[in-house]
Order: sequence, then structure tokens, then C-alpha cells
Amino acid sequence: MSNAIPETSLLTLADTCLLWGHRLSEWCGHGPALEEDIALTNTALDVIGQARALLQLVAHRRTPPTTEDALAYFRDPHEFRNLSLAELANGDYAQTILRSFLLAAWFVPVWEALEKGADRQVAAIATNASKEARMQLRHAHDWVVRFGDGTPESRRRIEAAVASLWPRCGELLDVEIDGTARTARRDAWLSIVTTTFTKATMTMPPMGAASTPNSSHPDRVTLLTEMQSLARQHPNAVW
Repeated sequence: MSNAIPETSLLTLADTCLLWGHRLSEWCGHGPALEEDIALTNTALDVIGQARALLQLVAHRRTPPTTEDALAYFRDPHEFRNLSLAELANGDYAQTILRSFLLAAWFVPVWEALEKGADRQVAAIATNASKEARMQLRHAHDWVVRFGDGTPESRRRIEAAVASLWPRCGELLDVEIDGTARTARRDAWLSIVTTTFTKATMTMPPMGAASTPNSSHPDRVTLLTEMQSLARQHPNAVW
């Protein structure tokens, strides 16, 4: 397919969704309120569904073809191409919300661009994913504003989350995703984040160069060890 999005770009999207979804799933039953517990679980299901659709497409296009399960459960940590923000271990609820906000703000323009692209198989996935990402963004935006413009304790927590996660944001803007314009993505992300930080009465930190994640990816290793354990113990199982 001459118009096909390269596999490297598809895996960046799929792996980011998969690992982000796994981190969100760790909150199941631990949310600060029942409604938020359900909201986080729904977001986890949405992004894991996006990961599955993309991994199915990658698996189908490979020669010889493989399966989504092989790509999810039998690649080693160094083979994953996710944005490092997605793999970081969970902190408190403010950190989880801010990560969701930062990633959703990135995914919205990505999906919207791919929805209009020439790779129609990817466009079909992006059409549904774009709607889900906008809902995720609205939910996370509201919470960032509540944290920032709330009590002194909520403000302390969201500012700590910003200090922890912001150094990873340069990667969001620098990563190459074929089928999208990097400058347009950067401008859209900065506009979304600036608007939300202003409403939250927070100062947006300066945007530095992309940080270099720990090459050993300890959080990714820990996450995948847990996520892949059952499949690797029973590699020929049929469920």
C-alpha cells in the first residue's frame, strides 16, 4: 500500500495506548470516588481498544502475518515504541489526571490528522479514536482546573504532578508520526494546554527540549513483566 502509514508510527501510537491503558487499569477499584473509578476504567478500555485495533492492523500487514497478542505479549521491553509518559508508574490521582490530560491533548490532533489521511484503514480507526480522545480530554481538563483552582492541597498536588511529568512533554512534540504535521500538532497541543493551565490559574512551564528517558526503561520493564506474565507462562493457551 503506497499510502500506508509506516509500522513505526503505528507502533508508537499502539504501544502508547496499550501502556497508558494498563496504567489506568491499575486504578480500577482504587479511584477517589465511584464515578471517577468508572471514568478511569472507561478511559482504560477506550485506549486499550485503540491499541488493539492498531496492533491488529500491524499484525495483518506484516510478512508473514502475526497476531495482536504476539505483538502485545511477546515483544520485549526494548521493542516497544511508546511515548515514555505512558509507561511511568502511577503516582497520586493528580498525576494520573495530568498524564491523561497531556496525552489526550496530544492524541486529539494526531487522530484528527490521521482521520483525514490517505491510509483509509488507519483513518477508520482514527475516526472512532478521535471521538474518544475528545471525551477523555474534556474529563481530564475539568479535573486539572479543579485541582489548580481549588484548595491549597489540590494546588500542591497538581503542581507536583506538573514538576514530575513536564520534562517528558518535549517528546510529545518532537516524535515523528507519519501522516501528521509536526508543527500543527505542536501548535494544537500548546494551545490546548495553555488554555487549560490559564483556567486552572497555573503557570505553564517553559517547553524545553525532549528529555532522554532512562535507556533501561525500568517502569516499562515492571509494567510489561506484570502485563505479559500469564501469556508467557501459557504461550499456547486458547481462551
